[in-house]
Amino acid sequence: MTRKFLTRNLANALLGAIVLTPFAAAHADQLLNITYFQIAHSDNDGGRLCCSNSSNYVQSTLGVNGLPVLNPGGENGPVPDDVLGDGELTWWSPTLNNGGSGGSSDVTQTGTGTVSIPYANNDFYSPNGTGSNDSTYYQAAIMSGTLSVPSPETVSFTLSSDDMAFVYINGQIVCDDGGVHGASPTNCTSVVLSGSNNTIELFYVDLDPSGAALDFTINTAGINTAPPPATPEPATFTLLGSGLLGLAGVVRRKIGSGT
Repeated sequence: MTRKFLTRNLANALLGAIVLTPFAAAHADQLLNITYFQIAHSDNDGGRLCCSNSSNYVQSTLGVNGLPVLNPGGENGPVPDDVLGDGELTWWSPTLNNGGSGGSSDVTQTGTGTVSIPYANNDFYSPNGTGSNDSTYYQAAIMSGTLSVPSPETVSFTLSSDDMAFVYINGQIVCDDGGVHGASPTNCTSVVLSGSNNTIELFYVDLDPSGAALDFTINTAGINTAPPPATPEPATFTLLGSGLLGLAGVVRRKIGSGT
């Protein structure tokens, strides 16, 4: 094998890495981003909303702040206090929540990460879904990403939560597991979807000190999810390309000199 052949193929491989590396991590079967929140026991809704089930707890679309909107009369139990003027529930917002004494927020963001779907956590306690009980804080979380549907079809999901969970596709409600209650599986089906840019958001909250659980599965075969892709800064591409091209030059010189 000639030095020229080795040099040319090494350079091509390095150039291929420049093109492909930023995109390789964006392709996964079923992954979603997750953001964790803890809610203090002093919150107006903590320990107060028990016990009810409702499949009509929230309205069909997200509010202007991207939060679920309470459906008046659909709660089938005590009415939450932590709502905005348009009815948005604030258990997932450190800035908009005013559930504590003096109107201060009882919600704190505690972490972020990536989770695999199917997801099953029957001890979904603070902090970040890894605690052993909810004696100090209640747990809330948002999963988000994109849903890829190869050909037009409806997509089926199974959701089970203790206490509440809501799933939205393209900002429209798909699964509504409202109320403070024990976990029980519910099956949901989307409208006909297609393409790779469908947004998916799952809002979870535990508000009662008697358990915390979330199970979520996509039942339809061939459906992929992915976290929103991170867009590297232009300087990142420049540095990566310069570094790899520089490495290719060094190897080329070494092969040419026989060292």
